[in-house]
Amino acid sequence: MKFKSILLGAAVASLLIQSGAGARTLDEVRAEKSLAVVTTASAPPHGFKNPKSNQLEGIMVDVAAGVAKHLQVSDKLSDVPFSGLIPTLTSGRADVMSAPLFITEERARAIDFSVPVYEWGEGVVVSDKAAKQYARFEDMQGQRVGVLVDSVQFNMIKDMPGTKVTTYQDYSTLLADVRAGRIDLGIVDPPSILYQIQTKNIPGVKLDTGYQPQRKWQVGMAVQKGNTALLEAVNAALAEMRKNGEMAAIGKKWGVSDLISK
Repeated sequence: MKFKSILLGAAVASLLIQSGAGARTLDEVRAEKSLAVVTTASAPPHGFKNPKSNQLEGIMVDVAAGVAKHLQVSDKLSDVPFSGLIPTLTSGRADVMSAPLFITEERARAIDFSVPVYEWGEGVVVSDKAAKQYARFEDMQGQRVGVLVDSVQFNMIKDMPGTKVTTYQDYSTLLADVRAGRIDLGIVDPPSILYQIQTKNIPGVKLDTGYQPQRKWQVGMAVQKGNTALLEAVNAALAEMRKNGEMAAIGKKWGVSDLISK
């Protein structure tokens, strides 16, 4: 049933891409003095909802706020599940996306990405009682593996023979299943997992520090396909934020200074 749901979600997303409403232009954004930003609260420290203030916070939330400031507009945030990011953008319900969505060729056929903001490689999370270690991607064959739905990690592992793949909407549920032994490991975003383990004092799980990622993935903002003027303005704002130290300050604030793209 999980795989049927994924296929259905992909079909719905495809329809949205084909029939999406026209996005607001840069001139319209400036005239209305607001930038509609879609993000996700499912991936701290990249994006999450502060339980005390009930406000969205995180790396990509701060990046979006910085871009909006350089465009001289206010940012209006909306939160959707990870799998809803691209459909929200392609349907015209947001002007830009600012979320930890990796830049891939497949996604770039549906939306236009900005220059990279930061980057990292995939990681492996296991139970702290796990005896097996995963030094290489091939070591996962035959295991029960958890990944986020519609993620690049899912695409990496889905065709591995003899491997049972379970998809999740958020890392909290994935970590719970790792801890309970319902899955053997999760392929994850290391910054998110470390942040959640540390800030939420999550017991029973750990990152496998011996694992060597297959590759590094880059994260950027994005606009609806063909919205060239807005994309150029976003890229100019990101360049200025790197130049004047704003991006470095965001990296330092969230403990990801080493991940910021140069």
